[in-house]
Amino acid sequence: MIELQLDETIYNASILGLCRVFDYAKLEYSKSDHQTISFPESNLTNFEEHYFAYLSAQYGHETNYYKMTNPNIVEFLLRAKTDIGDEKNLERLNAHIEKVKYWLSSNSYKNVYPFLSAIPFDFLEAAKSLKKVTQRKKETLEQIQPQIVDAVDALLQIVEHLKHKDAKRSIIPRVLTYQVIQSFWSNVSFLNSNASKKDLYDEYFNYFIKPAQDFLTSKKDEKKYEKNKLACACCDNKMKSISEAFDLTWVQNLGVDGARKSSHYWNHQRNLFICPICNIVYSCLPLGFTLKNGIGLFINSNQSIVELLAYNKIQLRNDRGEEYTRDKLEEMAYSKIINEMYQHAENKKNVEIDNIQIVKYDKNNESRPYTFNMLSRDKAQQLYDSRNDFHYLTGKFVKEKGDYISLYQEVIRRFYNGQRFSDLLYRLIRLVIDDKYADTFSIYKILKISNHGLKGGSHYMTDKELRSIRISGYELRKVYRGQETKLNAISHRLLNALKVKNPNKFMETIVQAYSYKRHEKLGIPIFFTTTLSDIEKFQTIGYAFLIGLNGKDFEKEDMAKEEQVNE
Repeated sequence: MIELQLDETIYNASILGLCRVFDYAKLEYSKSDHQTISFPESNLTNFEEHYFAYLSAQYGHETNYYKMTNPNIVEFLLRAKTDIGDEKNLERLNAHIEKVKYWLSSNSYKNVYPFLSAIPFDFLEAAKSLKKVTQRKKETLEQIQPQIVDAVDALLQIVEHLKHKDAKRSIIPRVLTYQVIQSFWSNVSFLNSNASKKDLYDEYFNYFIKPAQDFLTSKKDEKKYEKNKLACACCDNKMKSISEAFDLTWVQNLGVDGARKSSHYWNHQRNLFICPICNIVYSCLPLGFTLKNGIGLFINSNQSIVELLAYNKIQLRNDRGEEYTRDKLEEMAYSKIINEMYQHAENKKNVEIDNIQIVKYDKNNESRPYTFNMLSRDKAQQLYDSRNDFHYLTGKFVKEKGDYISLYQEVIRRFYNGQRFSDLLYRLIRLVIDDKYADTFSIYKILKISNHGLKGGSHYMTDKELRSIRISGYELRKVYRGQETKLNAISHRLLNALKVKNPNKFMETIVQAYSYKRHEKLGIPIFFTTTLSDIEKFQTIGYAFLIGLNGKDFEKEDMAKEEQVNE
């Protein structure tokens, strides 16, 4: 049996990837110890097939192969063959022809074709023969329908041969090696610069599996094995020489090239090696992250293998096969964490789960692809208290200076870094006042999350108090109906006072705003009396009031119903 134990973050993510391959292939492995898994050597037989099968199943839908073969495009082609419909559909067809031509002629596809000898079809020749449908002036769509039929038939023939099991087995993994794997590790096996035209499966087997199998065979000679002096940095295995060991230079942002940078080691002598088994484990690193468009997430709960698997059980698609957004995936991950935490707290009164590490991966950030955040018990509690507010913000965007910004990402980043929300609240309300943003309820949700972070302290306000303040702002808005210019001027002065944390200037504007109308049923709310002595509370009250002052028109009863729906 082979035993592996949880260790540092990247190794743990790699173990998770290994377990996912085992689960997908229905291979047995044991979680007998809290932090240890064990599995038979037979699990390495055909492991390369299981590895790429899981990779394809998980991320195949993100490849251009899927864009050529998915049922929606096939349905479109069949309709076009009968009746293209209009010029817009003709443009869509021609755009698809250009893409197919480009994809099938790319190096990642051309390097695979030699291994598709069982398929009686020349994909490269088919790509070269593809031509866009041309429509001359005064020609009707009916007149060019024969061209459309020829083009569609050529595309459908390509689709039919792409669906061949050998094509799926070779093309999808090859594309994904560049889209997914290369961001995590490179320069060895099938990602070696000399292996681009070689068989993917053979290269993985030769670099990862065969050395491990040879090592396990030699390990069975216990007398010789005991004499081995070179220890693996990740497990208890010992190797007889450097020739049997591996380094980690091929793992992005992790290994050091000892041959070129020996100064990283004491006395210039390399002492960091891993065994062939751990070499396989690290190859599974890309499979340990849940990825969406190059952005990944890994929950490093290292208390046990069971928890590691449970916390990271995140689906990329819903039951209807629709892909989740990046924000939704992240929100689901945090929800799973707090749900697991409270399940443990309910079943085992003495169990406390804290210091769970949240690891985010961004392949576009080459210098620092990994960011690490700790989810302490206090933060987990706040996440739980604000779970509905975080949920509401998923998929909410604001356009600022020409760029679309995810409110969820802006909030979750500040939440983990322990930053204040004042700057974000200021920017959003400023956009509302300038009539460039209208979703004040999302801003209110952000304010509630910020306020929940003050829970337990003197600055904290209850949701009921916040709602009352927001309603007061809305009540003042109603008496200024028809005087939007005046209302905007008041809002700007209040917002600027909040920005510079000047409660006196804020109260001066409030008094002027209420005195100007002298409404018989509307007086200055009593809660403003606390703003002069408590700056923290002043900011919370001020933003809650401004959200109501600039919110859409609805009565108090409607506001209460809206609150109940989203809480």
